[in-house]
Amino acid sequence: MRKCVLSLAWLAIALPVFCQNITTVEEDLKKLRKKRVTNYIVTGSLVMLAGAADGVNQALQFQYPGFKKVFPNANDQFWKPSLSGANKYKNGDPHQGARFPGSRTWLVFTTDGYHLTRFADHLFLSGAIAFKIAGHEKKKWYVYVAEAAGYWLINRAGFCMTYNRFKCYP
Repeated sequence: MRKCVLSLAWLAIALPVFCQNITTVEEDLKKLRKKRVTNYIVTGSLVMLAGAADGVNQALQFQYPGFKKVFPNANDQFWKPSLSGANKYKNGDPHQGARFPGSRTWLVFTTDGYHLTRFADHLFLSGAIAFKIAGHEKKKWYVYVAEAAGYWLINRAGFCMTYNRFKCYP
């Protein structure tokens, strides 16, 4: 009888502790799911913006009339590649040297639309990679391959959304 009472007392003490651990595990799983979803949303958004910047870049290069149709007030001196390349030089003349320190190297993205969109593409992709790595979650190798393929598709969707908008067909 004494064993039975002690067993019931032990059970009465242990059961709430056990149930509390289950609740904690459920809360932890909920937090992990939320963290994963946030990571996917932020990373996917940055990858799509990188693709969009790439699409604008290629539209500037190969579909400038379409770009101008969508943005009629765009400054040709900044956005049109055949004109804007001279922006990095003093008075537009390569023989006079750089327009300002860094205009031909690390600050070239401030001189024309082509380099600005390349910079944005690289910046968004770098941000996406950094954010993904910050997730600190170990996964099986094939999950990384699947995620990379998915992000590549999102990137190309961003590209198509912008590039196809500027296409000029006869």
